[in-house]
Amino acid sequence: MSVGEHCQRDPVKIRGDLTIREVAKQMEVRDVGCVVAVDDDERPIGVLTDRDITLRVLRTGLDPDETQAAAVMEGGVETVRENTRLTTAMRRMRADAVRRLPVVDGEGRLVGLFHWSHALGIVSDELRQAAQVAAAQNQA
Repeated sequence: MSVGEHCQRDPVKIRGDLTIREVAKQMEVRDVGCVVAVDDDERPIGVLTDRDITLRVLRTGLDPDETQAAAVMEGGVETVRENTRLTTAMRRMRADAVRRLPVVDGEGRLVGLFHWSHALGIVSDELRQAAQVAAAQNQA
């Protein structure tokens, strides 16, 4: 199984020059807590979460109408290619202590977002199926 098969396709993309208020509006409209900033070639350049907005903008007293996303987002974003195995992606997420990985195609363009909740859903489905097999074998 690959990350590309299980990631959220069509994540919310922003430009780094949007103001925090504009980003927050996009998060509200799309009902998400995370956006990926991309460059002109659609390559990820950063990730910004609702938590980042709360801690780096509101808590520090920055003006959300003047502060640009690029000023507060995590730069140097780690990505994963869509053909990467799930186990590899999960190991990277654990090692890098991240909950989300932007998913890119062979050209490095953003195609999705993989979240720990996706990984946990897959693992729980696999465990449920294994339990069913074990129960059936015990009854035989």
